[in-house]
Amino acid sequence: MSGSYEIGRRPFLAGLLGAGTLALPGCMSEGALHSAPAPQGDDPPSAAAITELLRARVEVQRRGTGAVAAMIDARGPAFSSFGVSRLGGPDKVGPASIFQIASLTKVFTSYLLADAVERGEVALLDPLSRHVPGPAPSFEGRAITLLDLATHSSGLPLRPPSRVDRGQDDPYAGYSAADLQADMAAVRLTRAPGSAFDYSNFGYALLGAALSHRTGKSYQELLQKRILDPLELGDTNLQAPSRQSPQWVQGYDAQFEPMEPWDFGALAPAGGLFSSLSDLGKFLSLWSGDRGAMSRIARRMLVPHRPGDDAQTSMALGWRITSRNGKSIAWSNGTGGGVRSFMGLDVAARRGALAFINMATGTGVDDIGFRMLDPASTVDTAATPQREAIAVAAEVLNRYPGQYQFAPGDTIEIVRTDSGIALVQGAQRLQLFAETPTRFFIREDNVTVEFSGRGSDDRAQQFILAQGGETFIYRRNE
Repeated sequence: MSGSYEIGRRPFLAGLLGAGTLALPGCMSEGALHSAPAPQGDDPPSAAAITELLRARVEVQRRGTGAVAAMIDARGPAFSSFGVSRLGGPDKVGPASIFQIASLTKVFTSYLLADAVERGEVALLDPLSRHVPGPAPSFEGRAITLLDLATHSSGLPLRPPSRVDRGQDDPYAGYSAADLQADMAAVRLTRAPGSAFDYSNFGYALLGAALSHRTGKSYQELLQKRILDPLELGDTNLQAPSRQSPQWVQGYDAQFEPMEPWDFGALAPAGGLFSSLSDLGKFLSLWSGDRGAMSRIARRMLVPHRPGDDAQTSMALGWRITSRNGKSIAWSNGTGGGVRSFMGLDVAARRGALAFINMATGTGVDDIGFRMLDPASTVDTAATPQREAIAVAAEVLNRYPGQYQFAPGDTIEIVRTDSGIALVQGAQRLQLFAETPTRFFIREDNVTVEFSGRGSDDRAQQFILAQGGETFIYRRNE
């Protein structure tokens, strides 16, 4: 199997569907979780405590074969690790392990934007049309700006139009600059840019293209000259290392089937980078330490500009800024090639956190990353239940397809598949497996979907989605 996952809309579910959002531990009902006890006071957890959390995630919950984490402050990084880079392999994971960082790439791209603003090459409110050849989309006279692109508020869809119908199996393979240009001309906005949050890989690809066109340098050249060389990031590249390298991390799906990185092509500014926690620690030191002019540019990125995807979150350049237990936490995450990664920062304390694990699940190690930044955060350490699927008659399955809504802008579609039913949100599709004729589960994580109610046409009227002790009712809106 090859591929990654992409995000949907709702935080608790979107982590299953891809990089860029997560199941927030602070949103879970603690009484329903087996949680590692939060440390007392505001001190970050010890390296030994972090290692134990990584061990539980790998050994108890079986959500990967290896995981690494790091706390970053002015003194530098402190690493913790547990496990190996692949099933049955001898190579232990560590700071030098390399994986596709996927949507963490967007923070690099946003730094290039902030740097270009500092150099006077562009302004945040410049229209996209000023820096790309050909027509750029707009809505009723409101043009998309570079700021809109960097804050996921452009109104552009998750994927470019020509790749919307592709599955999760490397949907961007072969995607060229000409494809990007054609999709930019073809897309039509349905709302004004800047008016709402909508996560968009397409938008970040256009941001990278605009910076390249304005500077006359390729995205790779901009990365190399303005980030990688100055910070000496030798493990960070748009090309994957050899699979035979002891640094390479093999990623897996929830059944431990190997997954391969996506080829992002011209969408590389949205998710194409490979890196190590060692390199990411140097990058994060722009915010946690003092790297002169580069740090001054980086910290300007933390100014919130637009609403985020929930009431506690706003969007800065490339970063979500979430208010948690009196703290302001900047964070991002990614899922690429079956590896889930997290990068975050306690803005006031200038303390950073990094983590990865080599399985594509909804939470990955995001909760552990938040624990490093906010000791009051819970971490789920309960063993993932081994759930058995049963066969369900076709006439029963036929009651469930349709569109269901939790809240305005948060809609899920249930569709029939050859093997049963699947949950669809945007370009994403997750197969549902039956435990009973009405209760289904998602293999990628401990999520249950239970249908109820029968209308006059014999169709289910709602389903309850349960994850991490919380339940969310989606009602049929047809």
